[in-house]
Amino acid sequence: MEPGKLPPPDPAPEAPPSLVDRLGAAARRKPDAPRRGLPAGVLLAGALWVGSSLAASAISYVATAKVAQLSSDTVEPDPVRLERRALASLGAGSFSAQVDRIARLLPAEARLQSLEVDRRDDAARLLAEIATPDPDRLRSALARAGGGRPLRVVNERRGDGVIIVSIEGEP
Repeated sequence: MEPGKLPPPDPAPEAPPSLVDRLGAAARRKPDAPRRGLPAGVLLAGALWVGSSLAASAISYVATAKVAQLSSDTVEPDPVRLERRALASLGAGSFSAQVDRIARLLPAEARLQSLEVDRRDDAARLLAEIATPDPDRLRSALARAGGGRPLRVVNERRGDGVIIVSIEGEP
């Protein structure tokens, strides 16, 4: 074939307009011309609304889980944790100082049977049971003790040849 008799070349396929071409056409368009699709602002607002809703849901879920965990700790507390809190509320030397004070107060014939810390209320209370043949001497010894933390008799009952006196006070 001769070069003069060749058919014309095939036209190049048209590529879709690029983003720059479309933005230029949008800038040249008249304001009253019809638009296709949703404006970018509406799409952006929708995306922000969905994202913030998902974030708020996640925060609410995590906060609810934390509150549930805290409330389960307060409903059935660990006995070791309770003991530590009670001793911490008493102070470092307070409990031992109170035990020494009770031991010094006791008459010679009186014996300390039990000593415990009651934690039912917010304020811890010291409860002691003392076995003595003469509860009047014990009461007078408690009255003479004075001090900032009074001990008072709350109960008396009979034991094996002794009277068991229950006292309470602030540790």
